[in-house]
Amino acid sequence: MPAGGDRKRSPPECSGRAACPTVSVPDFSDCAQDALHFIGEIQPLGALVAVAVDDGRVTACSANVGPLLGRSPEALLAAPAAEIFGDRWPFLASLAQDSGRCRIGDLPRDDGGSLTVVGHRRDAHYLLEFEPELSAPPSWWDEPARIRYIERLTRTTDRAGIARLLADTVAGATGYDRVMIYRFLDGWDGEVIEQRCRSGVEGFLGLRFPAGDIPANARALYTLNWQRIIADTEAANVPVRAADGDEAPLDLSFSILRAVHPVHVQYLRNMGVRGSLSLSLVVDGTLWGMVTCHHLAPKALNAHERLALEEMARLASLHLSNLLHLEAETRLSALRERLAVIDQALDPSADDPARALAAQLGRVRDLLDADGLWFTVDGVTFRRGGLPDPEELAALDRWLAVRADEGYAHVDTVPAELRHHESLVKHAAAALRLDLGEDAYLLAVREEVVQEVAWAGHQDCGDGDGAPRQVLSPRQSFAAWRDKVRFQGRPWKPPVLEIAASLRLHLIDYLRAARDKERAYSDPLTGLANRYAFDEGIAAGVAACRSEEHCFALHLVDLDRFKPVNDTYGHAAGDNVLRTLADRLLGLARREDLVARLGGDEFAVLQRDITGAEDAVALAERIVAAMARPVTLPRGEVTVGASVGVAVFPDDAATAELLRERADTALYAVKGGGRGTYSRYDDG
Repeated sequence: MPAGGDRKRSPPECSGRAACPTVSVPDFSDCAQDALHFIGEIQPLGALVAVAVDDGRVTACSANVGPLLGRSPEALLAAPAAEIFGDRWPFLASLAQDSGRCRIGDLPRDDGGSLTVVGHRRDAHYLLEFEPELSAPPSWWDEPARIRYIERLTRTTDRAGIARLLADTVAGATGYDRVMIYRFLDGWDGEVIEQRCRSGVEGFLGLRFPAGDIPANARALYTLNWQRIIADTEAANVPVRAADGDEAPLDLSFSILRAVHPVHVQYLRNMGVRGSLSLSLVVDGTLWGMVTCHHLAPKALNAHERLALEEMARLASLHLSNLLHLEAETRLSALRERLAVIDQALDPSADDPARALAAQLGRVRDLLDADGLWFTVDGVTFRRGGLPDPEELAALDRWLAVRADEGYAHVDTVPAELRHHESLVKHAAAALRLDLGEDAYLLAVREEVVQEVAWAGHQDCGDGDGAPRQVLSPRQSFAAWRDKVRFQGRPWKPPVLEIAASLRLHLIDYLRAARDKERAYSDPLTGLANRYAFDEGIAAGVAACRSEEHCFALHLVDLDRFKPVNDTYGHAAGDNVLRTLADRLLGLARREDLVARLGGDEFAVLQRDITGAEDAVALAERIVAAMARPVTLPRGEVTVGASVGVAVFPDDAATAELLRERADTALYAVKGGGRGTYSRYDDG
């Protein structure tokens, strides 16, 4: 359906008695705004009767009920349904018990024939729709055929295969001249991804239709009612009459006889179509696509056929939904693994947490499938990949920041007011902003993707002066033409957006922990003192030693074979090893000593109040021995071992900084000499 129409409709003239009221009909001057399901008319394929749920009286009926039910509209309106339908009324009422679901049955006629009846409930009405001939389920949808279709469907592993199966099955069952599988794209443009055409009939495979051809209110209605038929675009619709005092139009959203918007009819006429059928493909409550059937001559399908095709579309939609969920979950699972690697690499106790995070930006860029990253924390900016000029990027960041919802915002196209920035258009056509709190944020961008798109006809949407028209008419041309689509980047798909939300929370926690390290003294994994607390301990030791002439020793402990534990047994096992070895160090220390984890597999012991260097050497020997004992894990034992570098204050250094440096020099000598032992600093 095009975005609007410039025809205005008046309520249809009442046939029969002049006093017969007519349901009020809305103004259809703009089908982008009209309530399309309050049309007040049905197609002439059958007749409609509405019965009030509360009192069982007929509240409305179509003007053509006489030939089918043997009573005029005047005789039906306000009459009890039990009186009209006799002992068949309980059965008919049972057909109309479900809201939004049609049930099918039959009604015997006085002349010995039968009518097909389809019923459903809408609000306070039972809606019954009658077709003149008794129809039977089609042979192409009997139980064996249905089972074969389901088997073929379940063997289909991609959306293209589902489209092919639908096109083949619907075309073979119905014989329409043109059957197209129409998929909605981002922004609600549509593309024909599969088709079957009778010889000599023009096709539209690979062509796009603009979003205005099926406006939002029409898409919402198609999501409710999964099948819509137009048997003849030249046939006049039948008005629906209402009982005296009941002027409210019926909600015909789920009616299988519901008349279509007149602008849609004109749209089909402009395509040369006389008969049409549409089937919705709905995934998670959203219109994913449509099966659109066209016939160059009038073509009707009975109620059984239409409901069978609707079931076919529902089964395909269910399988499509399962496939899309599987694709998304598979992608999300891979992204979660990448996020875990980043999370493991970020240590809040690092000397420079911001730079530690900046070192992971390459992985973050891969995680978000971005072309460039801009990370800002505490006024310092880090860049990775292709980015626009800083001033232009800042303008985009401001635009996104005021539109952030729950901490992040994203766009797939360059905002109209920023398209004059050439560098921004080139490098940041799509952007994703993560607010990390406390003057920190991450901006991921994707480059512009210029597409050469083949359209099915021009969409005239302006008055010639650049301003859009308030009321649009059905398009006249569907001839293919090509156009360049600009200002768009690769769209941010749900799995990436979901992992971006998780990444944001991880980074917020990391930065918060890093900022809190000045106030926190405990290593979260082992419970030991952290680097900040240890630095304070050394400073306090130097001050005490100078005032009281006491000495102390610094032991730097570096695990020797810890990385293979992580690589072989995983990070959880590695954490267990670190906790076990930390407990051993605590067991060796006295109450007055300070044991710390400096980060990763690095530990330190501050041995206070020693009488001489021999006390330091004795503790270093005990540390090496304790670290060399095996550690038991669920999957076996591992032996890590440690190298220890020792420096004594004030014998080996006169300042805290120099003491750290000389203990590190001693540790380096141990590593260079074979590991698994200790060394005290020596000037040589």
